[in-house]
Amino acid sequence: MPLFKGSKIKKAQEEFDQGMVFYESQRYDEALEKFKTSTKLFVGGDQKKLSQRAEAYQSCALGYINVLNMNFLEAIRCFGKANVVFSTEGFSEEAKQARTIQAQTQGELAKVKARDGEFIESARLYESAGALYQTTGLEMEAARARARSFVQRAAAMESNFDKAYYLEKAVEEFKKGREDPTRYEAHALYQKARALISARENVKEVIDLLAKAHEKYHKVGNTSQTEKVKQLLKDLTEQVKTRPAEFGI
Repeated sequence: MPLFKGSKIKKAQEEFDQGMVFYESQRYDEALEKFKTSTKLFVGGDQKKLSQRAEAYQSCALGYINVLNMNFLEAIRCFGKANVVFSTEGFSEEAKQARTIQAQTQGELAKVKARDGEFIESARLYESAGALYQTTGLEMEAARARARSFVQRAAAMESNFDKAYYLEKAVEEFKKGREDPTRYEAHALYQKARALISARENVKEVIDLLAKAHEKYHKVGNTSQTEKVKQLLKDLTEQVKTRPAEFGI
């Protein structure tokens, strides 16, 4: 190997190593510059695989910069690009890390979409995050992401039956992810009860559902919903007493 190539590769590795120090210290702007320099030097030393690796780390550093600036969509693209390069060049651990960070960032964007009332888009982002977590072997994180996607789908539904259906699906996934589902169990029970009230069906089941919802809302400290369910139970009991025929009694 000609001397100048050897010196370029040595300098490239030094720049890359320094970039990693900055990267792991969350000094992403400085890391980005070091990765850019090392990429060029590796190219000059005919080290394509290493130059691609350095370039992928550029994308990761830029991704983190975008996360810090709340530019989540651009960050997702950066981590996705890094994943493709890492995977293509055989850097499987780095590819897994890039996918994990991408999934986390999709979760952050999903939260923003949910706050803005874009529930279906939020659900899709959570679903995609779940799929990414699945490929990295993070089963519990995948289940939690799927659970949140169902919660967002429930929020998008107009029908109480549909809301209850998706909330029940969410509860199943929260249990797989070992996350307390009590809050969502309460919501599911409440929505199912409301659906049955609207249909004037099985008042005894409605009362049972509301009683269970009340208990779970109380358990998680949701005072407003606890009082709302308590009042609904009171009103329903009075209606049954005064107009039993309407409820099949």
